[in-house]
Amino acid sequence: MKNLCCLFFSLFSLCISAQQKNNQEIKIFLEDAETGKNIDDAKVTLEGFEIPPIIGLYDKKDKFYYFDKIPAGYNTIMSYHKKYNEKGYQNLEGLPGELKLRLYDPLNVSYSFESYIYKNNYVEDPYKISILKEDLLEYNTQKDFINQTIKDLQLAVELVNPYWEMNKIENNSYGISQKEGYPALNLKENQKVEGDYLFPLAGGVSSFFPDRSYSNTSRDICFILRKTDGSKFKRYNDPIIKILKQYKFEVYSIVLNKKNRTELNTKFKIRDRENKKFNLKNKIDSSKVFFYDNNFRNEKKSFALFNFFKKQYYLPFDEPNKSTQLPSFILISNKKNETYNLFPEIGKENPITHKIPFPDEALGLGILDIYEYYSKVHLKT
Repeated sequence: MKNLCCLFFSLFSLCISAQQKNNQEIKIFLEDAETGKNIDDAKVTLEGFEIPPIIGLYDKKDKFYYFDKIPAGYNTIMSYHKKYNEKGYQNLEGLPGELKLRLYDPLNVSYSFESYIYKNNYVEDPYKISILKEDLLEYNTQKDFINQTIKDLQLAVELVNPYWEMNKIENNSYGISQKEGYPALNLKENQKVEGDYLFPLAGGVSSFFPDRSYSNTSRDICFILRKTDGSKFKRYNDPIIKILKQYKFEVYSIVLNKKNRTELNTKFKIRDRENKKFNLKNKIDSSKVFFYDNNFRNEKKSFALFNFFKKQYYLPFDEPNKSTQLPSFILISNKKNETYNLFPEIGKENPITHKIPFPDEALGLGILDIYEYYSKVHLKT
């Protein structure tokens, strides 16, 4: 009888184990992008549009996170960790059975953008998006339409000009007389924006030096939005982004480029530290400014007697007519036909292209995760 009970218990345990294994509908492996080490203390969630997230379980033996089932409406995996950037994957047609996410230090995210391939260090800006109504080319018309749409739809967002906001913090270091982030302009469509104004341009630079080689007309001014409460846009499934796309706005995510023209070989530890100190000292609202500035705090030694071993830092004031300025920020489109410009390995002629799921209407920085998934995972085989 005792042996029979043991046999029954063993069979029962095997059935339970097999059932648990079969119920692991999706496994998620997390690794440190720099070291390749497993990450076992993150929060991994299963998400959808405006429905409560489900928190995943962790298998200590096999070192993966998992969900026993994927209810209807859930199409997104997200990972959260205080030491790493948010990362995820979305597919409206169905999630894979297994997924690997590589997490980065938030100040050292790496992408393979073709134009900036010499160094792939970026900072994701989840607090801002850029929008454009492509059929409205004139600056004043575009600005007024955006503000009126925000008012009519009662969206909790507003236009923000990060360069102008930072200029206020720095006590008008550029010496401009601009009274608001996006003032009305008396310029023709193709007329250059003069140095009296400080705007972000679609090329990822400021408008302050009109003699530079990049396009610097009123048509190139970049309209940036932030949430009025200063919170982040969701990486996926953001209701505000969804509404904007439904009203035929082009929506762009923003990443900040860590490189600048003069520091192509810089190790960023000093600049990271000085950015952090500056942000804390000035109580920087990250939703209003580019909280990581790639021209920020060049190092300069002091020769004062009692400060010999100390270092001073200053803001570089680049003069016109020097070599072309590298972008401070980069706009990331989730339009499928623009994918190839950023990730050439996906390529128009590549047979994998048609397998990329069409981006969701509420996609933010998550588009970068989609690009990485298809360029790094699928194209290896």
